[in-house]
Amino acid sequence: MKQPLYLISSCSISPQHTYDAGQFLQPVMSCDNGKLFVIDADYAKYISPVAIRRMSRMLKIGITAGMNCIESSGVASPDAIIIGTAHGSVTDMENFLKDMIRLEEQALNPTSFIQSTYNSVNGWIAMMTKCTGYNQTYVHRGFSLELTLLDAQMMLAEATGTKYILAGSFDELTDEYHHIHRKINYFKQETFNSLALFDHYDTPGSIGGEGANFFMLSNEQGNAACAIHTIKMLQKPTSEELIAGINEALAENGLNSTDIDVMMCGMNGDSRSKHLADTLLNSCEPNTTITTFKQLSGEYYTASGFGLWLCDHLFQTQQVPEEIVYRKGSATPIKNTLFCNVTVNGCVSMMVVRRC
Repeated sequence: MKQPLYLISSCSISPQHTYDAGQFLQPVMSCDNGKLFVIDADYAKYISPVAIRRMSRMLKIGITAGMNCIESSGVASPDAIIIGTAHGSVTDMENFLKDMIRLEEQALNPTSFIQSTYNSVNGWIAMMTKCTGYNQTYVHRGFSLELTLLDAQMMLAEATGTKYILAGSFDELTDEYHHIHRKINYFKQETFNSLALFDHYDTPGSIGGEGANFFMLSNEQGNAACAIHTIKMLQKPTSEELIAGINEALAENGLNSTDIDVMMCGMNGDSRSKHLADTLLNSCEPNTTITTFKQLSGEYYTASGFGLWLCDHLFQTQQVPEEIVYRKGSATPIKNTLFCNVTVNGCVSMMVVRRC
């Protein structure tokens, strides 16, 4: 058995009402233009007025989500900070490139370039919490968050005494980013209401999304409601390889398919990966409740962070909101969850999350 990652606290800033737990999914937010942007939080609560003026929106979103997660955990300063992202701050990168063209590469303001780097959020959180420990950023497209969690799992397995690691992910959506990726069918050509995403599995691409999702992890249970026990990543698997990966993940935890109470399925409406989504759905037993989340978050490389936050919320409340139910099962209470995320490029990550 690998080192469990106990989820002490979590925070999500997303296109839904997730930052304020008392307003969870009330009401459900949707879009008709294929772009789901985050609902702004009170950034000034954690960021000083002097610093906030110079920050891009993604920096503010990432820092606020991370600091809120730390505050909720009751930990003054984490022992390590590990974050995953695919693109960092896209707005800052776009601004820097536009300035290069406008000023013909002369007298460029370096602020946008500095803040566009992938580890900017890590650095700010470390300075604000006076964390001088291990600080790492993973930039691995659809596996960025999963490698972050795997690194945390290995680090906590070697730790002596109680340790706390702040892990998370963030990625940003802009109009320019959406326009470019729509040309290569990352996003769908047609527009429709985002809640009807799975009715459009006959065309390539998904809907755009963004968000920041953070978790305080520990090697001790504390007040955690659940723990991640197994993390697996499959590079463009066939249906047979996907089934084998699921069976292996369950076997590592002494489970079989009938023990899964909830399947959190990160299917995305992309026709090119429909066979993977079908395989996941067909692998579930009748007692398993199947839930989905990308109709709420949109698709982005680290959208699995939103799905994992949802898993933690399910364990805390022991209730499955109707807004995320794809197929209702009979299993209660929620003891074992299988989380599977399908990316646009056909990769699959999976985690076994169990009640503490």
